[in-house]
Amino acid sequence: MRSRLHLALAAAAAVWLAPAAASPAPPGVRKLHVEGGAVHATVGAAGKQVRLTLDPELQRAAERLLARSGAPEGAIVASDVRTGRILVWASRGDRDYVATPVAPSASLFKIVTAAALLEGRKVNVATPVCYTGGMSAIRAQDLQGRGDTCTVFGEALGRSINGVFARLAGQHLTPADLRQTARDLGFDGEVPIDIPVAPSAAQVPADSLGLARAAAGFWSGKLSPLGALFAMQTIANDGERVRFSLLAPPGAQAREAASATRSTDGRGLRADVARTLRSMLEVTTRRGTCAKAFRKPDGTRALGSMPVAAKTGTLVGGSPSRMFSWFASFAPSNRPEIAVSVMLANDITWRTKANLVGRELLETYFGRRRPGPVARRR
Repeated sequence: MRSRLHLALAAAAAVWLAPAAASPAPPGVRKLHVEGGAVHATVGAAGKQVRLTLDPELQRAAERLLARSGAPEGAIVASDVRTGRILVWASRGDRDYVATPVAPSASLFKIVTAAALLEGRKVNVATPVCYTGGMSAIRAQDLQGRGDTCTVFGEALGRSINGVFARLAGQHLTPADLRQTARDLGFDGEVPIDIPVAPSAAQVPADSLGLARAAAGFWSGKLSPLGALFAMQTIANDGERVRFSLLAPPGAQAREAASATRSTDGRGLRADVARTLRSMLEVTTRRGTCAKAFRKPDGTRALGSMPVAAKTGTLVGGSPSRMFSWFASFAPSNRPEIAVSVMLANDITWRTKANLVGRELLETYFGRRRPGPVARRR
């Protein structure tokens, strides 16, 4: 299945997505295995054997989902929102794709742009925006004139409207604004975690057209699934940067101890900005880019009435050519428990996309119990 977007972007993205000559990334997490009811692995360049914070049942489910996806490369990573404890660290391919920034951030970068606009108090959810074009590329003429299609900013993130973000960024933001917000949210640099990881890299050109394209998610840099997870966890925590923990503390009560601790790394967003982003990300699963993925064949909604905040992204390129798809989320969005990030690097002919895989992992997590009504977060 090849959309016009995929075909239009493939040639240009192939050059941009080619592997760069850089220092080798940390080896990451390898040789995961369950022993004594806990997950163990080899971590880092020294090959140290360690016990991890992972949930064995959820880890196995994620590994099955990756295998069933048929993607040559991919990753699923999930965390406990409150504590930052890593629950899932699953990778498919020739390296640890959880912590390696191989895929373009694609439309996930719109989260950065939206956050920067809100942090600067340039817009609110009711701000009207008119735009032209932007379906498969941002051209200079798309940034001129009033625009012939109009919406409000609150709908633009969930529907992933390229033209809205390109125009607003050109009017209100500088490259420095986007780079700073990218660092705050984990799209640039290393995320705070207790193992060595490769840094993601945001790329924001200085020229006005390049800025507009980057703001809309066209060639905005390379992002690791762990970086995408950190962004969602930060939003879910009302803008607080909660450190990830992957290494279980020693002792028989390791899981309980890991679940009880919480370490913070400053603030990434104002609390009001994070809450606004949460409402905008709920649009994605209700009537936006993955509303269909959250509908079952019988028409009922996946996860029932539970609100889910999410962002999707898709871009084609690389050598060999890949259709990269993203799904980054947290749920329930009104009282967050779990954050999930999925990246699939599919062949051009593909079996499934990241949004379906992410939804299924959320269903596995919440399906293990029968939750009562979810209280509204105050």
